[in-house]
Amino acid sequence: MANEKTKAPVKKTATAAAHKLSVRNMVTYGLIQMVPIAPFAIYASVYNASGGMPALPYLFGFISMFFTVFSFAVMIPLFPSSGSIYTYCSRAIAPAVGFVAGWLMLMQYLITPDLMFIQAGQALNQFVSAVPVWAWCLLFLAFVAIVSMRSIKNIVRIDLVALVGELVVFAGFIVLGIAYIVQHPETSDFSFSNFLNPAAFNFNGMMNGVSLCAMSFVGFGCVATLTEEALNPKKGPAKAMLIIVVILGIMFVGLCYISSCIDCKGAADGALSQHELMSQHPDTGFYELANRIGWGWYGVVCAVANALALGVFTSLAGTVSIARVISVMSHSGALPKILGKVNPKTNVPTSATIFVNVLSLAMLFLLIQFGMTEVAKLSNFGALATYCLLNIAVLWYCFFKKKEKLSLVRSLVLPLCGALVTGAIFFSIDFRVALLGWIWIVAGIVYYLVAMRVFKKKIDLG
Repeated sequence: MANEKTKAPVKKTATAAAHKLSVRNMVTYGLIQMVPIAPFAIYASVYNASGGMPALPYLFGFISMFFTVFSFAVMIPLFPSSGSIYTYCSRAIAPAVGFVAGWLMLMQYLITPDLMFIQAGQALNQFVSAVPVWAWCLLFLAFVAIVSMRSIKNIVRIDLVALVGELVVFAGFIVLGIAYIVQHPETSDFSFSNFLNPAAFNFNGMMNGVSLCAMSFVGFGCVATLTEEALNPKKGPAKAMLIIVVILGIMFVGLCYISSCIDCKGAADGALSQHELMSQHPDTGFYELANRIGWGWYGVVCAVANALALGVFTSLAGTVSIARVISVMSHSGALPKILGKVNPKTNVPTSATIFVNVLSLAMLFLLIQFGMTEVAKLSNFGALATYCLLNIAVLWYCFFKKKEKLSLVRSLVLPLCGALVTGAIFFSIDFRVALLGWIWIVAGIVYYLVAMRVFKKKIDLG
């Protein structure tokens, strides 16, 4: 009997550890959420907004996210929770501020899966026009709804296979692009003006490009929603985030620079110049460019790869992330308790996951009407606002309240830079899109006041 009693806990611990995530697991998960080939879908829009200098907005986006990573690194060890920024702001500032942050996270993550479906549907519709965009979206949604009910460990394994495929397609474009530039010196070159052309620089246009391409970076925050499932919950997620942002910053800037060097002087054989190509194809221009350097077929490869990456894997990661945030908000009392139910075998918040998938279906046809660019900016509204609040939370908790003894750089300089940069990008979002975001915030505040003041609910983070 004594032996049986000593074995039981060991077995339970081993089972629990089997579901834990290493830094490598979280890097894989985060890379899939952010998509190494994400610029494929919005390259033309960023190119047009930035005046033909798409690499520069991506560099600005990388810098803004780099500062924010350090704010995550401060908060995760202090408040390890899958509630992410919702938990950090609730504990560091006030429950009301935390609720607003969580409400904005809901906005971002609830929109993200549908945005991925729409981008994937548009990529495939370009080559298979008989199947409408909405039909592709429904197909991807059905797959995500099924797989999202499995354990996170199984999802990460699926993601690893997808990530390898994306990196191969990415490398293929880089190689073909460089070869094309070298072989067509009369129309292409590695000019610095393709990165920064002072004569064509327009600050408002550049910030518009940054507000759009920010969507390629903001997804790294999903790693923080896996804190409770990490092998090292205090250091693992922050380390994974830093690795992800650095890797993708280099990849995104490099990809956009190489792309902008192709036919930057005009075009060969009477074809459209890149400027004309992107102007005429604002949603699918990148795939046309890939066809040009890849003998008329590599655009199809890029479109299919990006469609699968966005419509299947990234939307899956987004669904998994927001389900966990909803579950934490439910357990704390900020959302209905029914959304907090967790499957003890898979550790999947089943009620929240079902809710997210149903809501994605309900929102899909409405968001399709807005168009890919507008939906992307709306998603970025929620992400940039929460990241700005995260940086403010670090400032308030560590510098002003001095609850933690940190260096001046970590408690003031880095979070202040992060708040200023993410705030600047946030306020550069188009007014029409931002108005919808502010309406969402007001609706959340009304819900919070009714729940707390009328129904006397309390938020308890445990």
